[in-house]
Amino acid sequence: MVEDETNTQSKLKNCRLDDYEDRERIAITAGKKALAANPLLFNRANKKSKGFFFELRENDIVHPDYYAVHCVDGVGTKLFLSAWSGNYSLAAIDALAMNANDMATAISALPDTINLYFAVQSQVEEKYMGNIMAGMVKAIEMITVPNAPFNPNIGKIETASLDEVVSLGTPGKGWDIAVALTGYISKYKVPNLNPQAGNIIVGVSSTGLHSNGYTSARHILLNPDVECRDEWKSQYKGRFNLNDTPDILPGKTILQALQEPTAMYLIEASLIAQELDNRDIYGINITGNGLENFNRVGSLVSFEITDPLPPLPIHQLLINEANWKPAEAYLKQNMGMGFAYIVKDLANAEKIVEIVNRQNRNRAKIVGEVRENNKSEAEIKTIIHKPYQGPVIEYKGYHG
Repeated sequence: MVEDETNTQSKLKNCRLDDYEDRERIAITAGKKALAANPLLFNRANKKSKGFFFELRENDIVHPDYYAVHCVDGVGTKLFLSAWSGNYSLAAIDALAMNANDMATAISALPDTINLYFAVQSQVEEKYMGNIMAGMVKAIEMITVPNAPFNPNIGKIETASLDEVVSLGTPGKGWDIAVALTGYISKYKVPNLNPQAGNIIVGVSSTGLHSNGYTSARHILLNPDVECRDEWKSQYKGRFNLNDTPDILPGKTILQALQEPTAMYLIEASLIAQELDNRDIYGINITGNGLENFNRVGSLVSFEITDPLPPLPIHQLLINEANWKPAEAYLKQNMGMGFAYIVKDLANAEKIVEIVNRQNRNRAKIVGEVRENNKSEAEIKTIIHKPYQGPVIEYKGYHG
């Protein structure tokens, strides 16, 4: 174990300090290796979900016909925006959305219980918990599936006063939130997660950056005046204040554009399950690692994005300020497409577009297809044929 920890520390030292995505991948890999030392920890796991957006667990004594579906996530450094703005409700929506959108990839899974953990400083505890929980109530309403046999419930709520530990650069207003969302899915409705040549890709719009890539976004866009801690000021390389209104963000300040809540996709996915009942449909939550998320499952296929959704203004601003190349941008951000469906055929794909657009929450369209892939090139890959600029982009394998 000491040798493993030394190896991980060595890899982390070789990372650029600001390459947060790479540092996270190294840490996750080390954690997974430690967990794998005890196989009993996974003896009720369904292998089909391994490495995907949710985990399935079996307990034939308690629920013999269903798998329990498990998702867990937080908001990350988007939390800074709540301390800066004084609006804590939006981060609560983001926290549940991150979990609900992972669950939505299972299509037929229904949310059951939400467990919450808060680490807070004094002012959050005294002034903002009502604001936070009002946001959580709204978020739960947004994942309450029509015609479901049960509604999602709050489970356990734990709050820890951690003035000495938690800080968001605004004295007394630091906090963190962790959400664990559990649900259930019939064993006979678990998606096959087996994309085949000829499948159709339906893309669904995002509302903004969602809850990913905010560390780099803050440091790229904002100037050091936003940060009160001297040791972190040097990380901010941008030229904007929070209330600046650049022309590329019509009618919005930088703060408003960054704080746009994460879109919710779970109700749409559940309605698709109710109307189509097709196990060859599954979802892709385009979060960290961007469009490379298509490569999480499959064998000898290529996900061909022939007509991508356009980047949003906040994405365009980040591209301009960071001088990202397109291949980097599509790995760091959702670039206007926050979710996608892999669908067996054109008829079902057109029906999914109709179901999503009928809800008037998000917008959907057919963005590409799955094609057969030559094994000599790569086991699995994603190709973006018409990026916002430049030549075709290709991502081989998954590195999350």
